[in-house]
Amino acid sequence: MFAGSVSVVMVAGCGSSGVEQVQKMEETLVRTAASTQGQAELANVGVEVSGPLSCQATPSGDQFDVSCTGTALDGRAVTVSGTATSLPGGTSVQGNFVGTAAGVQVFAIDCLGC
Repeated sequence: MFAGSVSVVMVAGCGSSGVEQVQKMEETLVRTAASTQGQAELANVGVEVSGPLSCQATPSGDQFDVSCTGTALDGRAVTVSGTATSLPGGTSVQGNFVGTAAGVQVFAIDCLGC
Protein backbone atom coordinates (compact mmCIF):
# COMPACT_ATOMS: atom_id res chain seq x y z
CA MET A 1 0.00 0.00 0.00
CA PHE A 2 1.14 3.58 -0.44
CA ALA A 3 3.35 4.82 2.38
CA GLY A 4 1.20 7.92 2.88
CA SER A 5 -1.94 5.85 3.34
CA VAL A 6 -1.11 4.63 6.84
CA SER A 7 -0.91 8.07 8.41
CA VAL A 8 -3.98 9.32 6.55
CA VAL A 9 -6.02 6.28 7.66
CA MET A 10 -5.13 7.01 11.28
CA VAL A 11 -6.42 10.56 10.89
CA ALA A 12 -9.54 9.54 8.99
CA GLY A 13 -10.52 6.89 11.52
CA CYS A 14 -11.67 3.31 11.26
CA GLY A 15 -14.43 1.76 9.21
CA SER A 16 -15.27 1.55 5.55
CA SER A 17 -16.20 5.24 5.24
CA GLY A 18 -12.74 6.23 6.52
CA VAL A 19 -11.05 3.88 4.06
CA GLU A 20 -13.22 5.23 1.22
CA GLN A 21 -12.32 8.80 2.17
CA VAL A 22 -8.62 7.95 2.15
CA GLN A 23 -8.91 6.25 -1.23
CA LYS A 24 -10.75 9.25 -2.69
CA MET A 25 -8.06 11.60 -1.33
CA GLU A 26 -5.35 9.39 -2.86
CA GLU A 27 -7.19 9.34 -6.21
CA THR A 28 -7.49 13.13 -6.14
CA LEU A 29 -3.77 13.57 -5.35
CA VAL A 30 -2.71 11.23 -8.17
CA ARG A 31 -5.20 12.67 -10.68
CA THR A 32 -4.21 16.29 -9.95
CA ALA A 33 -0.47 15.63 -10.07
CA ALA A 34 -0.82 13.56 -13.26
CA SER A 35 -2.72 16.40 -14.94
CA THR A 36 -0.25 19.11 -13.93
CA GLN A 37 2.95 17.12 -14.44
CA GLY A 38 1.70 15.29 -17.54
CA GLN A 39 1.06 18.64 -19.18
CA ALA A 40 4.56 19.80 -18.16
CA GLU A 41 6.17 16.62 -19.54
CA LEU A 42 4.36 17.12 -22.85
CA ALA A 43 5.61 20.73 -22.95
CA ASN A 44 9.16 19.45 -22.29
CA VAL A 45 9.00 17.54 -25.59
CA GLY A 46 7.50 20.49 -27.48
CA VAL A 47 3.80 19.61 -27.25
CA GLU A 48 1.94 22.58 -25.76
CA VAL A 49 -1.45 21.61 -24.35
CA SER A 50 -4.56 23.79 -24.55
CA GLY A 51 -5.91 23.81 -21.00
CA PRO A 52 -5.42 21.22 -18.28
CA LEU A 53 -5.39 17.50 -19.00
CA SER A 54 -8.51 15.63 -17.93
CA CYS A 55 -7.30 12.69 -15.82
CA GLN A 56 -8.73 9.62 -14.16
CA ALA A 57 -6.94 7.61 -11.46
CA THR A 58 -8.35 4.15 -10.83
CA PRO A 59 -7.13 2.02 -7.92
CA SER A 60 -5.49 -1.24 -8.95
CA GLY A 61 -4.15 -3.05 -5.91
CA ASP A 62 -1.41 -0.89 -4.38
CA GLN A 63 -1.20 1.30 -7.50
CA PHE A 64 -3.35 3.60 -9.59
CA ASP A 65 -4.00 3.26 -13.31
CA VAL A 66 -3.77 6.78 -14.74
CA SER A 67 -5.41 7.97 -17.95
CA CYS A 68 -5.27 11.60 -19.08
CA THR A 69 -6.53 13.23 -22.26
CA GLY A 70 -6.32 16.68 -23.75
CA THR A 71 -5.74 18.69 -26.90
CA ALA A 72 -2.53 20.31 -28.08
CA LEU A 73 -2.55 23.93 -29.23
CA ASP A 74 -2.12 22.63 -32.80
CA GLY A 75 -5.28 20.47 -32.45
CA ARG A 76 -3.64 17.08 -31.93
CA ALA A 77 -5.20 14.76 -29.37
CA VAL A 78 -2.78 14.09 -26.49
CA THR A 79 -2.71 11.42 -23.83
CA VAL A 80 -0.69 10.58 -20.76
CA SER A 81 -1.27 7.11 -19.37
CA GLY A 82 0.41 4.66 -17.07
CA THR A 83 0.58 3.31 -13.57
CA ALA A 84 1.33 5.41 -10.50
CA THR A 85 3.30 3.36 -7.99
CA SER A 86 3.46 6.02 -5.26
CA LEU A 87 1.47 8.94 -3.98
CA PRO A 88 2.71 12.31 -5.16
CA GLY A 89 5.65 13.61 -3.14
CA GLY A 90 4.93 17.28 -3.58
CA THR A 91 3.70 17.24 -7.16
CA SER A 92 5.72 14.38 -8.67
CA VAL A 93 4.28 10.91 -9.26
CA GLN A 94 6.48 7.84 -9.62
CA GLY A 95 5.45 4.97 -11.86
CA ASN A 96 5.52 4.22 -15.58
CA PHE A 97 4.01 6.75 -17.96
CA VAL A 98 3.71 7.23 -21.70
CA GLY A 99 2.72 10.44 -23.45
CA THR A 100 1.32 10.57 -26.98
CA ALA A 101 0.39 13.28 -29.46
CA ALA A 102 -1.86 12.28 -32.38
CA GLY A 103 -1.24 8.64 -31.43
CA VAL A 104 2.55 8.95 -31.66
CA GLN A 105 4.57 8.28 -28.49
CA VAL A 106 6.48 11.41 -27.46
CA PHE A 107 7.80 10.26 -24.08
CA ALA A 108 8.09 7.24 -21.80
CA ILE A 109 9.23 8.02 -18.25
CA ASP A 110 9.21 6.55 -14.75
CA CYS A 111 8.24 9.73 -12.92
CA LEU A 112 6.01 12.67 -13.77
CA GLY A 113 7.52 15.87 -12.43
CA CYS A 114 10.86 14.46 -11.22
